[in-house]
Amino acid sequence: MVTLSEQMIPRRKLLLMVAECVLFTGILFFGSSLQPLASRPLSDVPLTPDLLRGLLTSLTVAIICQTSLSYNDLYDWRTAQNRAELPNRLLHACGYSLVMLAALVLLLPRLFYFPSLDVSGQTWKLILLLSVSFLAVWGFRHAFHWFFYKWRFGERVLVLGAAQEAQDLARMISTNPLAGYELMGLVQETDDPVLPFDAAVPVHQRIVGSLGQLRELCDQEGIARVVVSLRERRGRVPIEQLLECRMAGITVEERETMYERLTGKLAVESMRPSYLIFGSGFARDPLTLALKRLLDIGASFTGLLLSLPLALFAALVIKISSKGPIFFTQERVGQDGEVFRLMKFRTMRVDAEKDSGPVWAKKNDSRVTIVGRFLRLTRIDEIPQFLNILTGKMSFVGPRPERPHFVEQLTKSLPFYPLRHTVKPGLTGWAQVCHSYGASVEDATEKLRYDLYYIKNVSMMFDINIILRTIGVILLGKGAR
Repeated sequence: MVTLSEQMIPRRKLLLMVAECVLFTGILFFGSSLQPLASRPLSDVPLTPDLLRGLLTSLTVAIICQTSLSYNDLYDWRTAQNRAELPNRLLHACGYSLVMLAALVLLLPRLFYFPSLDVSGQTWKLILLLSVSFLAVWGFRHAFHWFFYKWRFGERVLVLGAAQEAQDLARMISTNPLAGYELMGLVQETDDPVLPFDAAVPVHQRIVGSLGQLRELCDQEGIARVVVSLRERRGRVPIEQLLECRMAGITVEERETMYERLTGKLAVESMRPSYLIFGSGFARDPLTLALKRLLDIGASFTGLLLSLPLALFAALVIKISSKGPIFFTQERVGQDGEVFRLMKFRTMRVDAEKDSGPVWAKKNDSRVTIVGRFLRLTRIDEIPQFLNILTGKMSFVGPRPERPHFVEQLTKSLPFYPLRHTVKPGLTGWAQVCHSYGASVEDATEKLRYDLYYIKNVSMMFDINIILRTIGVILLGKGAR
């Protein structure tokens, strides 16, 4: 795995992104110099600065195209592996790229320069190059996945354990090929004889050997990593066998580490406190915290200025459409358990919880007004929270603040839930961009997994990544209720 500011990125996914960036850049830069598109031969262009500027333009367009691919979930294997869906999503991504490029051309016309291509008045040439680029990506995706499946370049992995928990982890490994792992099977935690497995048995259920055969299996299959997934570890961890593998240069790690790497969240139900105490992460670097605060101030102040027309519009339609105040304030739990008042535009009836008391929001909630439903879908109702960020009660990125009533309830039922309050709550967060709207204890459990992962790996790069993903969530209208 490659790490970027403590956030883990699967190596094969990173390779795919870099390769496609080079592909887009190459097609745009060299394609614009070929006849009949070129206005002049590339050989007539001065070496510097025109060529460098043209290369930077091509790279900028490539990054915009890849941002569009990401917003269409085309770097998510669960979506990208669907061959029937791939062309449709690529077409959408191409359309989004053209819209973003058109907006940038209007705002920053000098940003785009191709040394051999006169784009002004002939934008069809750039559209043609982009279309060719996306067609090339479609072909490259098929070749990329075929190459790695054919030649089995993944890091070979054995899972030590054969219980349901181990099988679930093995399934995650086998269904996440972009992570770069190749599952070879399960090793039972006893020395009992192992029956030959049927070839029809899925690889995540295949028991390929017993504990005593672990080192031999590693040598035979070229295993690079052993993942320990034992249901009961107290007094049962096979120290001798694992130490032998470790001394042979084989990586040995716990189930929780692999789970975190594959899913971008922590396994709160099975996680032991020692994993949090002795593991990496949870750093509180003063420089990172200072930069994070500067990002909060800059992003929230910019957000307030840019959203001022929308805020005035929202205030007007709320006042006209229903009785009651324009703003809605509610107690929420912040950092270190401190209670503060969160401010939003009102989207529900004034008496929404008069009879029921605090309840989870539901899909198609009858308490939400017609105007409120639109404000929630577009996230306009969140604009006043910029004020909470400026006052320091919230951060731009962090776990979403919950109501004291639900915090008390969830603290009793969910392990490690109070750890969410070790950082400032956020307007957006890792759980918000990875999971749908939370409206039950089950949803709260899933979001806690993501929140703890964020707290463990907090960094400026991670925050910027989440902000960019949030823009995609808003544009696509995901997760609103």
